[in-house]
Amino acid sequence: MAPSTDTRTPTTAPRLWLEPTAGPRPVMQGCWWPRGTDPAAELPGLVEALDERYGPIVRLRLSAAGWSRRPHDVEVAGRTVSVGYFSGQSTGLLTASCAGGGSIAVRVVPWAGALEADWDVPESRIAAS
Repeated sequence: MAPSTDTRTPTTAPRLWLEPTAGPRPVMQGCWWPRGTDPAAELPGLVEALDERYGPIVRLRLSAAGWSRRPHDVEVAGRTVSVGYFSGQSTGLLTASCAGGGSIAVRVVPWAGALEADWDVPESRIAAS
């Protein structure tokens, strides 16, 4: 497993793109670029963003590969979300189960380590260009 150098707080906004809700439902509802390999640091912000769009998320299913550790629960906004890790699941897929019974498939772009510092451009720099 890769070591995590992530020192962010869990509430940092995730790098997440979601499909528009209008129109037919796509196979993948979005794409997520985690900033590290620690699920306890990465998942709360993602769950909060998915909660806003799809309602409360109650369970996440991830690949067993690529994470520095594997907590089976993460705290999100005062509640516990279950997390399962599966060796047969693609490292590029996260599945989230909603309290209402639906599920969401999100493409995961694995963390690329120190190279990511060059990719993560602050929004303030984008707006200034």
